[in-house]
Amino acid sequence: MLLEFKSMSEEECLRMIREIYPEGCVENARYFHPELEDLSEAILEQEKHFAEFLQNKFFPKEENSYYVLEVEGAWVSALRLTKVEDFYYLEALETPPKHRKKGYGSRIINEVIELLKQRGEVIIRDNVKKDNRASLATHKKCGFVTEHENAINYLTGKVNEEAVGLIFRG
Repeated sequence: MLLEFKSMSEEECLRMIREIYPEGCVENARYFHPELEDLSEAILEQEKHFAEFLQNKFFPKEENSYYVLEVEGAWVSALRLTKVEDFYYLEALETPPKHRKKGYGSRIINEVIELLKQRGEVIIRDNVKKDNRASLATHKKCGFVTEHENAINYLTGKVNEEAVGLIFRG
């Protein structure tokens, strides 16, 4: 079942962070909190930072949505969409390791696309690291094509030479 969130309680934020983004939290904890020798403490700090970002910066924008794919009560994949001009900017597509290779990444993208089509024309842009073969294949399977050889972060305007810019039109 596709869940759409226009806001989240603190408990929902923490559930999503812990169920969907455990790898990212570890990676970001090490990167953003090198002063904390205890990895558990750094992870808690990163979880808090991510939840604050969602509640204070992401969700206050009316056009933003977080989507979570729920299967048999488990949250198995998620992504967030930000409306930018006449398109949606997809970020944070993630399926945790224990749920990978089951088609959940393409399923959530396709379900979000179908939901958005009910509201009108759909244009979605995303950036994927050039070496992330699984994500690139998932996006292409869902109808995305390369738009820019070097990705553009549509929220900051920065170019990322390590990622490719993809677009879906439908």
